[in-house]
Amino acid sequence: MPTRVDLPPRRSLPALRFAALLAMLASVIVFFSGASEARAAPACAVLSSGAAPQANSAVNAACGLIGTPYSWGGGHGGQPGLTYGICDPSNGAPNDCHVRGLDCSGMVRYAYYLAVGTDVINGVTRTQWTSSRAVARFYRSDGTAPLLPGDLVFFGNTPSTIHHVAVYLGQGYIAEAPYSGGHVQVSALSSHGDYYGAIRLYGPGGGSPEPPGGSVYWVDTFTDAPVYGSPTRTSSTGTLRKGTNYVFCKAWGREVRSGGSFNHWWLKTDPDVGPAGQWVSAYYLSRWGNDVAKDNNGAVIPDC
Repeated sequence: MPTRVDLPPRRSLPALRFAALLAMLASVIVFFSGASEARAAPACAVLSSGAAPQANSAVNAACGLIGTPYSWGGGHGGQPGLTYGICDPSNGAPNDCHVRGLDCSGMVRYAYYLAVGTDVINGVTRTQWTSSRAVARFYRSDGTAPLLPGDLVFFGNTPSTIHHVAVYLGQGYIAEAPYSGGHVQVSALSSHGDYYGAIRLYGPGGGSPEPPGGSVYWVDTFTDAPVYGSPTRTSSTGTLRKGTNYVFCKAWGREVRSGGSFNHWWLKTDPDVGPAGQWVSAYYLSRWGNDVAKDNNGAVIPDC
């Protein structure tokens, strides 16, 4: 008796069509999976040339923060660095007061602090955008071609609605602290549809923001301080934020006093809010005492 061979059951036409459809869908999934891998973000690094050494260092510092938890309000302590954030459900951050990390502006602040050793870009996104420390400023209409690594890129449709900032890496990529529940990561700049503009804190030659033929002196201020158009005026023109700031020179002017603390010296600077070339009282320096105007290293700030 011949041996029986069991053949597979004959498929109906609808079953064959369904199998063909599954095969086609599988091929589509493989195709798009490969395409997604081809567009994957590169490793975090300085991705193009031409930036100042300080800017490249800021990129490397931001890359060292990859994986740091996002925390709404994180990074805005007295000194740059990771802090617990703010629990704010209205901003999508219901648990962030329990998360030690950085928000977007806290991240770029900390990256530049690690890079240059001073707190050069304090504040939230909208105040960072207006910083007088910028040596160059770009807008959406300029496109992204002028951008260099280390530039700070901002997102929002108007100056008053700027809501996000990141560090530009080059080749269209950014390092960013994206949202609550996320981590510092590399993203495509184009993944945000509302790019507004960018600022550059150090020119390609690496120079700090100083006047032609002059020098800058770094000082710490213990609180936000009003600035004025001259050492004798009494109508404020803006604000110098608390932290490490640069000044150019000093001049004698009206007294600023509180109790037994006073100072007659005024320091020329570029404030965070208001026009450049304004004056702040040396009273707001964090050290040295009455009628003394020295930088953080103890050097006497020269007369203007």
